[in-house]
Amino acid sequence: MAGITYTIKNNRLKHSGLYGMEIAGEGTLSLNREIDRHLYLPAIDSAEEGASWGRISFDCDITENMVLYVHVLASDDDRISDGDTVYDLDKLLCGDTISDSEKKRIFEYAGAKRIVDKDDILLYDLTGQYLYVCIDIIGDGEGSLKNIRIDRLGDNFMDTFPAIYRERDGFFHRFLSVFSTIYNDFEVEIDELPRLLDIETAPPEMLMAYGRWIGLDLSGDYLSTETMRTLVREGYKLNRMKGTRACLERVLEIVLGERAIILEQNTIRSYLEDGEISVGTLEDSSIYDVNILVKKKLSDTDRHQILYLIKQFVPLRSRIHLIRLKDSGVLDTDIYMDMNAVLAEESYGVFDEDMEMDDDIILDE
Repeated sequence: MAGITYTIKNNRLKHSGLYGMEIAGEGTLSLNREIDRHLYLPAIDSAEEGASWGRISFDCDITENMVLYVHVLASDDDRISDGDTVYDLDKLLCGDTISDSEKKRIFEYAGAKRIVDKDDILLYDLTGQYLYVCIDIIGDGEGSLKNIRIDRLGDNFMDTFPAIYRERDGFFHRFLSVFSTIYNDFEVEIDELPRLLDIETAPPEMLMAYGRWIGLDLSGDYLSTETMRTLVREGYKLNRMKGTRACLERVLEIVLGERAIILEQNTIRSYLEDGEISVGTLEDSSIYDVNILVKKKLSDTDRHQILYLIKQFVPLRSRIHLIRLKDSGVLDTDIYMDMNAVLAEESYGVFDEDMEMDDDIILDE
């Protein structure tokens, strides 16, 4: 039991007392723009009376005008009495039946440890079967709280020394804790390797690195994590098809979430020469140009970034034209039109970042 490490994930966070914080990921809390934020964790049960505790650590990303407080209490009793009534301490702290100030008085009355602006705390002076933890973040701003870990041992090396050196919470014990902390952090990183090396669980930073390994530049923060994951997952297959229409169709489907229409210039040249169709810039394109017609609305930034990505999969001499299709009207079976009805081309103007006006629009003073 002495070497157990408790990792605080979503299951514990869902049963915690949260105020001004929200679960944003596995074991991660996002901090709202509140002045006071509180986290009361459910009791950590060591299943051993008089248990010794080692260390609590977490990653806290906050601004300089925010203050971090940590309250830690160890006790062999999981109940508290006010004389007439006995209360479950866990439910009392994680519930909303009493105010935050009353909860703090319980910690203070029981002799809890209070630490300010520390995210790595030794608990050598605490003993008790149950460990109660409260984390307060005070001040205006946003941030995150994640990777909360509670270690029963706190030190990996004390048992290797003679008994005379094993005084708990003494100078030598705390001195060795520096090296134990480094060792434990390395151990956590090593344990994370399977998750980092698995495409299905790797974070965005690793997905971009894996993309570079197979010749894909996914930088720019314009692709969602799942889109990058799909591109990396299918990267080997896409590289084998690079330069083909099928490759370009699949890349566009992954990025846009819809099937795009691809018109190669040599396939429509005969229609353009006969005058059967007239599509503006398509008439001036060369045989090496590829025209991509999409229905999805794209900003100028999206257009440039998507073009940068798909150019990694087309032949060197090819030029890509990304064209957005206009919305069209549809006549269903209930429409009646008499002999004087006329279907005219729609004329409209839009004054925003997608400004577009057709030939029939005139701006007058």
